[in-house]
Amino acid sequence: MFDKLKKIINSVIHLSNKLERYEKESVIQALPSVAYVNRAKKCIERGDYSEAERILEEAMELPQEDALVYKYLGLVCEKTNRLTEAIIAYKKSAGLDPHDKEIWRLLGFALVNTNLCDEAVDAFENADKITPNNTDVFAGWGMALMKQKKYDEAHEKFLEAVQINKYNFMALLLASVMEVRTGRYGQAEAKLNFLANVCPNETNTYEYANLKYIKKDYDSAIHYAQKSIELNSNILPAYLLLGKLYAIKGMKKESLEAYHKAYEQNLHSPNLFFDWAVTQQMFGEYEGAKINFLKAHGYSPAEEELTAGIVLINALLGDNESAELFLSDIKKLDPANYIYAKALAVIDFNNGEYAKALERFRSLEDQMFFDNSLNLFIALCYENINDFTNAKAYYDKALLRGADNVKIYLAYSRFLIKTEDFADAQRKLSRAINLAPDNLELLNLIFYVNYILVKEKNCEYNIKEALSAVSKIKSLDDTAFKYADELLDLENIAKNR
Repeated sequence: MFDKLKKIINSVIHLSNKLERYEKESVIQALPSVAYVNRAKKCIERGDYSEAERILEEAMELPQEDALVYKYLGLVCEKTNRLTEAIIAYKKSAGLDPHDKEIWRLLGFALVNTNLCDEAVDAFENADKITPNNTDVFAGWGMALMKQKKYDEAHEKFLEAVQINKYNFMALLLASVMEVRTGRYGQAEAKLNFLANVCPNETNTYEYANLKYIKKDYDSAIHYAQKSIELNSNILPAYLLLGKLYAIKGMKKESLEAYHKAYEQNLHSPNLFFDWAVTQQMFGEYEGAKINFLKAHGYSPAEEELTAGIVLINALLGDNESAELFLSDIKKLDPANYIYAKALAVIDFNNGEYAKALERFRSLEDQMFFDNSLNLFIALCYENINDFTNAKAYYDKALLRGADNVKIYLAYSRFLIKTEDFADAQRKLSRAINLAPDNLELLNLIFYVNYILVKEKNCEYNIKEALSAVSKIKSLDDTAFKYADELLDLENIAKNR
């Protein structure tokens, strides 16, 4: 009994001390929680959030509930990245004082940031009733609608925010983003041009670069993507866009370097590894692509498109068995999805189903016109179904965009040998050997083509070229030469000249 009484007395003394202190600190002595709030506000201003929270929790012990206590507790929770707790506190504050000029706006933004967009819209509607024509309220309202994919309605709110305050550049930017989403590129162009050049930052310049990419103004897109990175070296979307833009222009080195720079900035994410792998496989760098597809898959193993990437790269490496193991995991993907469709096409190609593979590859031409490997696969498909006219057309198309790709030269040269166009094969091989002077396959084909041309014309130049290729092969690998009988014949021809 004595212990209980002692505890009660101590509690009364503790509360009495608090009240005496806050009577001194509070102008409104009838509401001592105001003093707590004022002290907490000072802590928040200097960034001491733990002390502010401790003070506000003490205020919550007072018998009379104060909306401001919960409002600032919500602010502390938000600043310490505890959005769910912030929302609970803001809702409590709004319930105690629904006419507060800020509470509905604060609640609305917290709800937007946790993707509770239906509730956010209601909060901003309430905010607008209490403080009409507030630019931030309309901007937040637009964000909630944007996340609901109600782009036209969001666009309207962003424009209203700008009409209230023409310096609300964030709302202006988001209005332009909505215009891009809804295909109003002309309207977006005017806004983004202003933002990127009058008040440039990494986001404005990136969005302008993205619009230029959509409009196929690739050089301008590259310029603004680079400018975005100059303004903030940690803006991952700009690196990814640069990688894609350089790939479109067939600039392999620059394209892959963009992804590597993002990696060096520690911008590691499934998006980086996935986009990097997609570009690598386009340029024929299958081993590197496999590593990056696996890294991306490691982040989100349930993501079907990442699984499709593993299917694709295994198929490109000729491992149909491993590729087909994963096929059952990606059946829900859209059949038109680039990665999925290409994976199925390569599997068909590997299985010798060339007509079926051709149809799949051709379906991707418009979607991924800058994937030059499609041109090579289509050429190979036409060749295997004996449509040599179309095969040659696609080999030419592949070579036009891949003049530094040895694989294309090899495939095209074999095709030209097959169709007995040895002079053109010789021209292609002469270019290819400059790219890869020690490539044994190229050197063997150079010997064979020059040997055939010797048989046709008995030209001394061709004899020298053929024998030079043999000498180079044997210096690199004495066992790699494939045409021993033809070499004996060539040597006899040379003796009898």
